[in-house]
Amino acid sequence: MPQDKDHYQQLLQRFLDNNCTPAETEELMDFLQQDASNRPLLEEMNASFNSPAQEHPGPWRERVRENLLLAAQPAKVVPFYKKWLPKVAAAALLLAIAAIGREYFRGTKNDVPAAAVAGTRPDPLPGGSKATLTLANGATVVLDSAGNDAIPSQGATKVTKVNGQLKYEAGQAETAAVVYNTLATPRGGQYKIQLPDGTLVWLNAASSLRFPTAFTGGERIVALDGEGYFEVAHQAAMPFKVQLGSGVVEVLGTRFNVMAYQNETKVRTTLLQGAVKVTHNDHTARLVPGQQASWTAGGSNITVGPADADEAVSWKEGYFQFNRAPLTDVMRQLQRWYSVEVRYEGSSGKREFWGKIPRNVRLSEALRILELSSIQYSMKGDTIIIHQ
Repeated sequence: MPQDKDHYQQLLQRFLDNNCTPAETEELMDFLQQDASNRPLLEEMNASFNSPAQEHPGPWRERVRENLLLAAQPAKVVPFYKKWLPKVAAAALLLAIAAIGREYFRGTKNDVPAAAVAGTRPDPLPGGSKATLTLANGATVVLDSAGNDAIPSQGATKVTKVNGQLKYEAGQAETAAVVYNTLATPRGGQYKIQLPDGTLVWLNAASSLRFPTAFTGGERIVALDGEGYFEVAHQAAMPFKVQLGSGVVEVLGTRFNVMAYQNETKVRTTLLQGAVKVTHNDHTARLVPGQQASWTAGGSNITVGPADADEAVSWKEGYFQFNRAPLTDVMRQLQRWYSVEVRYEGSSGKREFWGKIPRNVRLSEALRILELSSIQYSMKGDTIIIHQ
């Protein structure tokens, strides 16, 4: 016999108080995934959850807040979410409570066997601090290990690896020809580097940065393929430029994120602080903080609009964040971070996703976003197969 609304309100309250049994948690999760008729109740639950009088301490609550997962909805219901955007985080939180509840009652992730996602292979681990440095003479240095190692000096520049970060310290002004190094991350890797001028760069998975071992002349130029977050050291007399194939980002001193993967539909530059000038073919745009410039791979025009800065730099902060992201965009990010392949059987479907997923969980945990959306998938070897 179906339970009434009060029953589920009481059930959620018991869950927040850590008094739910595993069976009750399963019941609550099933209820939260039902159709749109439950939305008024979700709003009431959210109001209760956010009320100061309803605060319930406990470390797991912070995990829920920081690890939001939200099931996708068919594109046809987007108008509902446009109307309810202030409530999106609430619905995401409630769905996350349900998803994380199972893990909470069975213990921490360390207690979970590395079982196969679909019984065919170990559950893939998340990516980590991994990269390869190619020196000017063509020699390569693997940067995966945790030790603090010295790397052969590049001209007058000292190169060290300290606590998982590559650091270039410029010596006296170079008199010889400028030489270049390349830092490259594999799928499932990311890395941080301090360039010779003090600029900090975080490289996302499957990315590379080519840079001189010393900056000379009237400008500082590096080349990016993939995604990087930059905190540029201010040098008014020497502008900093990031080359992106057919585009260039020019700054004096600022914080910004650039996504320029070849398998993405757009190149995006998001400005957090300072000012940048973006050039693509014969078009130029200037950004102020909070704006994003983008262009399509085959197009020439630059589009400038408001940016979701949190979404743009979420990878650097240790999580995925989606704001109306299509399923294919979500899967490309998971593909790069977990070093897996993705195949679609049938149409990929018009689904849009909201919410957060921590980047330090196993693949099976990240794929809960699909489970909550009733998207069928399976694993075959290192390939995720999406069944539509």
